Amino acid sequence: MSDSSMSRGSPPTPSPASASAAPPRPTGRAAGPHGDGPRTGGADQGAAAAPAEGGGADDGLLASLAPLLTEWLPRQRWFAGKGRPISGFTLVSATELLPCTARDGAVGLLHLLVRAHQGSYADAEGDAQGDTGDEADGDANAGADADADDGSAGRAGRATAGAEREEREEREALAKPSSASRARRRPAPEPADCYQLLLGVLPPNPHGAGPPPAHRAARAEPEPGPAAANAAANGAGEPAVAREVAAPPRLAHALIGRPATGPLAGALLYEALADPRQAALLLERLRLPGTLGPLRFRRAPGAAIEAGLTPRPLAAEQSNSSVVYGDAYILKVFRRIAPGINPDLEVALALTRTGCRRVPPPTAWFEAAGAGAPATLGLLQPYLADCADGWQYALDQLARGADFTAAAHALGQATAEVHLALARSLPTAEIGPPQIEHLTAAMSRRLDAAAGAVPALRPFRRALRGAYADLAALGDGGRAWPAQRVHGDLHLGQALRSTRDGRWSLIDFEGEPASPLAERRRLQPVVRDIAGMLRSFDYAAAVGAGGAHGGPQSAAGTREPREWARRSRAAYCAGYAAACGHDPRAEPELLRAYETDKAVYEVLYEARHRPDWLPVPLSAIRRLAGPAARDTA
Repeated sequence: MSDSSMSRGSPPTPSPASASAAPPRPTGRAAGPHGDGPRTGGADQGAAAAPAEGGGADDGLLASLAPLLTEWLPRQRWFAGKGRPISGFTLVSATELLPCTARDGAVGLLHLLVRAHQGSYADAEGDAQGDTGDEADGDANAGADADADDGSAGRAGRATAGAEREEREEREALAKPSSASRARRRPAPEPADCYQLLLGVLPPNPHGAGPPPAHRAARAEPEPGPAAANAAANGAGEPAVAREVAAPPRLAHALIGRPATGPLAGALLYEALADPRQAALLLERLRLPGTLGPLRFRRAPGAAIEAGLTPRPLAAEQSNSSVVYGDAYILKVFRRIAPGINPDLEVALALTRTGCRRVPPPTAWFEAAGAGAPATLGLLQPYLADCADGWQYALDQLARGADFTAAAHALGQATAEVHLALARSLPTAEIGPPQIEHLTAAMSRRLDAAAGAVPALRPFRRALRGAYADLAALGDGGRAWPAQRVHGDLHLGQALRSTRDGRWSLIDFEGEPASPLAERRRLQPVVRDIAGMLRSFDYAAAVGAGGAHGGPQSAAGTREPREWARRSRAAYCAGYAAACGHDPRAEPELLRAYETDKAVYEVLYEARHRPDWLPVPLSAIRRLAGPAARDTA
């Protein structure tokens, strides 16, 4: 992945007619959309940067929020810019879903699209980092995208399992040029990722009119943590007016802070999805679709959404946020926003049109309009309440000593059915010698970089490079492979198994959220998904052997878990072949290259984040580098 991928493109651009700034209004209507106004706020601009000259009232809103967001955003698990300083913000749009300036104590709901401007990782390290240029270009075909940690509960449309942010950082580290080449390159452009925020607003002085007290207006600071919030709610150490606007204890973990100035001065802001009242409003907007400023709420033809369902935010979140409504629906709220349809929605719509029942169909969604393609903001799908995610099911089977081959075979069939449906419903292509040459060169560069960082990988480097050379030789001979839309991040945590009939469903077709939409929509060989699932079996075997605590089995190579993984891999490939007539093992060079690239990424990830887990991918490295490595299943 090149450094340019750190900047995910522009968020939705407003039309010229609606680009003028206007303050939020207590009418429940949109206060936008707004154009790319002056940049405001940031860690290097003090606590409350003044709006740029002539910026209008919305710049006052953003200036008042900037100190709070600078502190709060980096603490969110879905924030992709960890380790890089925030230098400022740009307001893309501000929309009141509920009035935010009322003085009667009514809670407001403010929807924001905000660009966060940041320096490069090298800026944070004090070392100038050059643009990686084409060193990692085309990495979408390289296969190092799936999560190395399959251990979170999965449901249709829920946030992608695992550590996408950490994975993106590791892939960027793999693409770092040498110190000599850095000196010859220009500094990387400053990224400006766009994030979707939903802010609950508790107005000041709910029992009376008037401005917030002077001691509140004199400063802008992040709200104290849960303990301080609870103390305030109980009357300890705060004046009476502060107690009146304190958040309920159940929202203490979601607090953001109080702006000192601007249209929301003195109001208490918090993450709205943690509030059942606010989450219920989103479902109501989807149940009764329409337009509110730049926001468009859409419902699938013929879909009917039940009213009054109780919302329940999911705790295990990664790159997005998810809310379950009753046992009927799950809403995925995308946090990192780019113009265009999100693959999660695009693929689900396409598969629904073909009649594929392996993926939950879209029930409703909402998007932000702009001058170009609307940007997908959220997706509502049926909640598969009777399903367990494949990762947990595999661990349960291992703990019981039960056979997993039948389930793995059925999962292979489900994967093949989805691939066939994707090939029928979306474009296909062919990758030939030039693409294969580019692909294998990128794989080799990642191997060299990882071996430089992890000494345990170095003894295998020559043999692993042979896997890429074998594939390159086929390309030199004129060999080509079909390419199509794939899942892009397939592992056991992205598969759901019905407890009723054992049927598998696949979820989370978003791909790697850190990558641009164009890259996530790139056509690729289906073996990328297959390799990701095969690696997931190895991880399940190691973790299952480690016992109830979920850690890896220390040897990660003892006969029993290794044999479990071998049987599961073989059954999965056989099931895939039974459904589509093509066995992935029939093209060992292609499969070995993709699985090797994935395992190399895992080695680097584990060495830097979970050293105790390093034996898991190293066990695969030994197998892939061994004499029988070409028989990858």
